[in-house]
Amino acid sequence: MSKLQVSATKSNEPSPESYFPCRPAFGTNGQEVILWANYFKLNVPANDLYQYAIEVKPVKKEGTKAQPRDAKGRKLHHIINMALERVGNAVPLVSEFKGQVVSLKPLSLPEDNTVTVQYTIEGKDDHYNVKFNGPTFIDMSQVLNYLRTMRDPTGDTSFPKFTSAIDAISVIIGHSARASANVASIGGSRYFPLDRDDQKFSLGPMDFNTLIRGYFQSARPATGRLLLNANVTHGVFRLAGRVSDLMKDYDLTDSGSLQNLHKCLSKLRARVTYLAEKGTSGKKGNKPAGVSRIGEKAITGLATKFDGSSGEPRPKIANSGARPHEVQFYLRAPAPAGLQADAYISVADYYEKRYGKKVDRNLPVVNVGTSTRPVYVPAELVEVIPGQPLRRKTNPAETAQMILSACRSPFANATSLTTIGRMCLKLDANPKLNEFGISVGKELLTVIGRELVQPKVMYSGKREAPVSQGSWNMRNVRVVKSGRKITKWTFIHIDPRDDDEVVKVVGSWVAFMQTMGVAIESKPLYARGINVSTRGQFINNLRQAFQGLKAQNPDFVFVVLPRQDTPIYNAVKTLGDVEFGYPTVCVVRKNLIKNGGSPQYFANVALKVNLKMGGTNHKLGDDVSIIKDGKTMVVGYDVTHPTNLSGNTENLPSLVGLVASIDKDLGQWPASAWSQAGRVEMLDKNLEDAFVERLRLWQRHNQNRLPENIIIFRDGVSEGQFEQVLKKELPYMRAACNSTYPAKASPKISLIVSVKRHQTRFYPTDNNHMTNSRNITNGTVVDRGVTQAHIWDFFLTAHQALQGTARPAHYTVLLDEVFRSTRGAEAANALERLTHEMCYMFGRATKAVSICPPAYYADILCTRQRVYMADLFDRADDNQSVSSDSRARLMGARIHPRLKDTMYYI
Repeated sequence: MSKLQVSATKSNEPSPESYFPCRPAFGTNGQEVILWANYFKLNVPANDLYQYAIEVKPVKKEGTKAQPRDAKGRKLHHIINMALERVGNAVPLVSEFKGQVVSLKPLSLPEDNTVTVQYTIEGKDDHYNVKFNGPTFIDMSQVLNYLRTMRDPTGDTSFPKFTSAIDAISVIIGHSARASANVASIGGSRYFPLDRDDQKFSLGPMDFNTLIRGYFQSARPATGRLLLNANVTHGVFRLAGRVSDLMKDYDLTDSGSLQNLHKCLSKLRARVTYLAEKGTSGKKGNKPAGVSRIGEKAITGLATKFDGSSGEPRPKIANSGARPHEVQFYLRAPAPAGLQADAYISVADYYEKRYGKKVDRNLPVVNVGTSTRPVYVPAELVEVIPGQPLRRKTNPAETAQMILSACRSPFANATSLTTIGRMCLKLDANPKLNEFGISVGKELLTVIGRELVQPKVMYSGKREAPVSQGSWNMRNVRVVKSGRKITKWTFIHIDPRDDDEVVKVVGSWVAFMQTMGVAIESKPLYARGINVSTRGQFINNLRQAFQGLKAQNPDFVFVVLPRQDTPIYNAVKTLGDVEFGYPTVCVVRKNLIKNGGSPQYFANVALKVNLKMGGTNHKLGDDVSIIKDGKTMVVGYDVTHPTNLSGNTENLPSLVGLVASIDKDLGQWPASAWSQAGRVEMLDKNLEDAFVERLRLWQRHNQNRLPENIIIFRDGVSEGQFEQVLKKELPYMRAACNSTYPAKASPKISLIVSVKRHQTRFYPTDNNHMTNSRNITNGTVVDRGVTQAHIWDFFLTAHQALQGTARPAHYTVLLDEVFRSTRGAEAANALERLTHEMCYMFGRATKAVSICPPAYYADILCTRQRVYMADLFDRADDNQSVSSDSRARLMGARIHPRLKDTMYYI
């Protein structure tokens, strides 16, 4: 079997885990369709390139404690740019202004490969050494020959291949956009136009943040060619502009509004105008006026009563957010001409006497120093630099507005890519690209896709639910199999209101579940439920209610929430899942009682209930051959990291979730979950233990037999981590099998990576193959055109996107011992069919989902784990500390034994 080696490491006897299978063949199932892909063709000459890694370090100053700081952000960008001007006069070169430089020829450098540049700001000179390490030689002819032939004459079978070359091309293409003052570049590949008001959208008056439509770009290898992947993206940026103008949007007479203004300005970078001293005349002659200059500072906020330090005369401030005449600071000797030394002076008087400027007395002053060493400047002299991204999580109102503004049709996005996007990314008439001989095709790429047939969805009594455009309803059908009968149950009503209506609708809901085939006793333990108030210590009130149920040991607890409320939800799930072991379902009161209870709403909640109790809601009508024999276990696992938090995330854990099927119906996916060191993607020995748990549970449900095949979906790793998955994680799963199976009876394993967070999109070219939202049809698979022939991967859009642009899931096979051995040349079709049809088996929905359920369930499981540690994550987000005891308690949360082998997380 033809294979590619993942690692470039040379070895006489490479282990099997160092390889993954070549594509057995392109898929053939389904109706062919022509699509546009969000890629442009790249024309790259076979030039030699030279790649340098650069280090920037401050030069220490002799005889002074004040040393220059390490360069970051805009400062680093400026220093690298000055270094490039020093060394690149005769050589075309580019940079991403962080850590590398790419040139067409070797650079003429000093003997130590270091140039020293002077960085001047606010009249202060600092010096930085910029060292050019390398170069790494890149032979583009070798890259292009490989893409044309898919053969490497050196015998190197590593994957991903030519990462340095592809990275260098991305740097060349992105250089001009990064160098532009009118473009904000975020991360390695996202660019946002700052000079296009038609690409900006307000997120509301609370913090005056702005959503900007930007563009992603990255060079990608494909069969026979290099491509530029480009996509529409959106970023949230903080307010920008002259602070005196920004203040017009605030009620400066309201303390709450001033407090919000203070928070919004905090930590923003700004240009500060330092005025020239006014000219003077006297006995010693005339002193000419000075020259104004611009400096860059970080804003602390407005003036507050807490400014200053205990060892110095503190500022006198009338109130937080005080105006120039209401803020006095102590002016130490020597004082400028005309000013009294060692005395207090107001900001207004200081500017008038020293600079001859009458400041606006209606606007609060701005502190561009620190809280202990404040520097107060009139608002009209401070201008916030545009393009500063928001570092905190958006609030619910901002998130809703973001979704509304970012939701665009496929054709709108495609049009943006070929017009404004090209301008923002500087893809046309670009001197730098011309210097390197690179050009970017004008048109979006066309590719061949295939529309797979929708599977049949079956319910109890072999009743088929008609599937249309990837969805169906449960009218006149019953679940395939009810879970354990719910004989003892109750409901908790939090902050009760409309109590009679809630009691009535809960009764209707239970009756509806019975008609669906969910086994549940008609009457609750308490006819009117249990009322709980959120006043006072809410968590204690709720815990008391749960504790009161302990004697009855309920099979299920329904919780009626007063509203969408994350803290209340987190408390319910922590108490139910961890402390007491009660399966719970939360519903929002207004949704529950709307129109006397909606059958669709009843059904959606009932599906969750049945899954939690061990039932199977629906199944496939035509069982996939590799599953129907009942000899194949399907596994999904994922790791989520502490991201999108504005505070200190250093001590936060990463959360791991693993789910596995227990039978051929793929209806139940019990789980194992744990935490590990933060921001560590690869798993440790806990994976082996969890895998053993899942194998033993399969064995208990299958007449003491272990699965002959195991198909694993690993969610969310990048190409650069494929090698680690095979070298670090697969051995743990092999070890679990070795300790569980008899000798020489190990199962066949296939390992597939599933990814949703990528930038590939497809657009329809034909109205006959287009949904109402103008997307490609559900079930569309693409395995050529934007892929490499030897790599077994494919893009699948299993779902129907009701709005916006559909995002396909990307699947890559890292190991295959199952499909090729059983299906031969049909292996690709078999995997695509299995993956597609499993997307119809997400138990809590009556529609196909966008990524296969094992990966989806694993992601939900990780999210549920974070619920139990909400206090840990929320405090970190707010920069609050957590005691070591609390941290250990939160991270030590374990699922109650009663729920251990259930779908409690759904």
